[in-house]
Amino acid sequence: MLYYVDTMSILRQIFETLREHYAAKPNYPWWPENPIEVIFGAILVAGSTWPSVDKILAEFRSKELLDFRKILQLPDDELATLIRPAGLQSKKAPRIRAIAHLILERSGGDLDLYFSRDFDEIRRELLSISGIGPSTADNILLYAGHVPIYMVDMFTVRMLVRHGIVGAHVNDFQIQELIHRELTPDEEPYGAKLFQKMQEYLVRLGRDFCDKSRPNCWHCPLNSYLPEGGALGISEKPSPKVLQPRIQPRTLPNVSVQPTPKPVALPELNETELQIIEAIGKETMPIDDLVEKVQLPVHIVRATIAVLQMKKLVCQVEGNQVRRVSP
Repeated sequence: MLYYVDTMSILRQIFETLREHYAAKPNYPWWPENPIEVIFGAILVAGSTWPSVDKILAEFRSKELLDFRKILQLPDDELATLIRPAGLQSKKAPRIRAIAHLILERSGGDLDLYFSRDFDEIRRELLSISGIGPSTADNILLYAGHVPIYMVDMFTVRMLVRHGIVGAHVNDFQIQELIHRELTPDEEPYGAKLFQKMQEYLVRLGRDFCDKSRPNCWHCPLNSYLPEGGALGISEKPSPKVLQPRIQPRTLPNVSVQPTPKPVALPELNETELQIIEAIGKETMPIDDLVEKVQLPVHIVRATIAVLQMKKLVCQVEGNQVRRVSP
């Protein structure tokens, strides 16, 4: 199924370019097809890695625990032991129980019935569970419920900022609105599949070319979409081999496109410290949300925060929260 329209937006053209580039590549390991595995996996993967979560889900399958009722009947200590490889088991176990209880209460465990309701209502329900943030909720909606709602992740933000499509300080909600407006096809039910593929392509792009600190712009399939002068928002000087764009990125309506701010001189930081400091926005941020955002083990995040405190770049505040210290 092609998604061409008469006048394609920049994002639609990017999607088609990536679709063509990855069409001949091997299939990419992506979210499981079983929606219950997706739901549990979306909760477990926060602050962990997918290989660890995949092993837990395999254990769930072998013990026939991919069942909401059986999860609620499982003793607390057994559930905590099963999910320990993903870390934060004392917090993730209650989340798994809470979502199992919610789905049973709303639909008797029938996921088709559960996801057939108004998705704004479903999203509010998921966000009402302590510890489930917007990315986890949207992940569940998109991959378990096949609801056409795009899950904004770091790979999406990185590509949009570097290509000058959005400014560095546009929030995830604005990016989601932009993608919904520019990518939703005219025919249903392709919306969810289109969003799933777009995210898969951008994850692959991020790992193959659009590295956080050392992007390989010269070989990137989206090279021709870069603004004049090369990728935005990276500290390294762009390669002189970067091609001039065939298509000049444009300012899209209702999305604030701001010039990339001049970098502030920072003490020498390693890659993990840079990732943490960049993930902490201007406002105070719960450490649990930070762990989910950077997708690193919680002990690494906390240790890094301690180092950044010593360097007087961040400070912890009441309520297990952290914020940047203004230079």
